[in-house]
Parts: sequence; structure tokens; C-alpha cells
Amino acid sequence: MNLEKIKQKLIPIISKSNLEIYSIRTKKEYGEKIVEILLDTDSIDIDTLEKIHLEFVETLDDDDLDPNYFLELSSLGAERPINTKEDVQKAVTKYIYLESPKYKGCGALISFESDILLLEINDRGRFKKIEIKFDDAKKMRTAIKF
Repeated sequence: MNLEKIKQKLIPIISKSNLEIYSIRTKKEYGEKIVEILLDTDSIDIDTLEKIHLEFVETLDDDDLDPNYFLELSSLGAERPINTKEDVQKAVTKYIYLESPKYKGCGALISFESDILLLEINDRGRFKKIEIKFDDAKKMRTAIKF
């Protein structure tokens, strides 16, 4: 099974909907082998995802997907990981969760300059801005504000 070949077959299908692939990987879950494909989008309706899935499956040959694997196609979703500086830059103006020695919790990412994240947080009813070094920030992800 060649994941790069699978990716190349999927790209023309998702590009019609202005979507990109976030990741393709194999995993084992509940004893089942799975090829997991995550699309890079905040939201996608189930009908569109099903249409893409069905069109994609039609392009696969018998040797493209190992018969012992299930195919899982889904979106990255609203709470997506923030791992790189590029991810942080894309998350500016969004609500995020992070853990650092200085702060653990959620806040609005105001800016990201010179490897410093500027967050606006709610500290017991008072809004304040804090700065966190990129290298100190761990387990970052976008978050949903309730």
C-alpha cells in the first residue's frame, strides 16, 4: 500500500472544493487497521464529505488499499493542533488553548511576532494580555469558545 499514490489520487478530487490534505497515516484503533486521511478545513458538512469519499473510492484500484485496512476520511475539525510557527501565524485572531510554565488555559491569540504569542485571557473576570514565548508553549490547539 502506497500512501503517496493514494494522496495523488485524492488531490484532484478535493481541489474542486478548495480543500487540502492535512495528513495521511495508518493507525490501529480498537483492533482495526485504518488509513486515516484528514482534510484541512475548519468545517465541512457530511454530505460534501460523503460525496468526496465516494468519488475517491471509485478511483482506487485493488492494489491501492490493502484489503485489511479501512478507509477513514474526515476533517481536521475546529480544534486543530498548533505545532509550528506557521500554524501559530494562521491561528492569529482565533481562540486557542495552550500550556506553558506561565499560563495554562484558553485565550484569544492577538498576535505572533518575534516568536512571542500575545494572548488576551480572562483572569477571574478581568481581561488582560500576556506574552508567551513560542518555545515555552506546549500542547497548543485552536479551541471553541462557549
